[in-house]
Amino acid sequence: MALIRLFIDICLFRKGPQDIPASALLFWLALAAYLLTGITLLGLEENLLSAVAESLAELGMLLAFVWLLLAMHKKTPRWHKTATALLGSDVVISAPALLLVGWTLIAPDSAGIHLLLFGMMLWHVGVVAHILRHALSKPWTTGLLLAVAYVAGSYSLMMTLFPPASL
Repeated sequence: MALIRLFIDICLFRKGPQDIPASALLFWLALAAYLLTGITLLGLEENLLSAVAESLAELGMLLAFVWLLLAMHKKTPRWHKTATALLGSDVVISAPALLLVGWTLIAPDSAGIHLLLFGMMLWHVGVVAHILRHALSKPWTTGLLLAVAYVAGSYSLMMTLFPPASL
């Protein structure tokens, strides 16, 4: 329960990646939870194989982005904690989104739910910015610019690799 609280505190901007214990087990647990959440979320609208492929691609992009970013700033020793913080915080934000996305499948014209999901997406960008600024020891604006660039770039790449069936 303390570890879940830690990830919640990161999502509430109270703690940062530096507060994550140096633990390979925690990294792998966060990675597994990230994949499970991602596959479940994507599986609400896609078949299982597509959901697994997209989740693995997203995971690979996230881990590679963090590694390259930290390497460019000569801070690769922070990779493990930063990656764990990003994975765990994503789960904290995405888990409640499962209910909201499920609700949009039942009531697709529910503007309020779409507004909540948009707010959660903005919150997620803020949390990524918070984690990156701590990992890089940079100002908030640098973290925010990097988070927006990552989210926009990964979304664009995912749409290219996995175009929606309706297009």
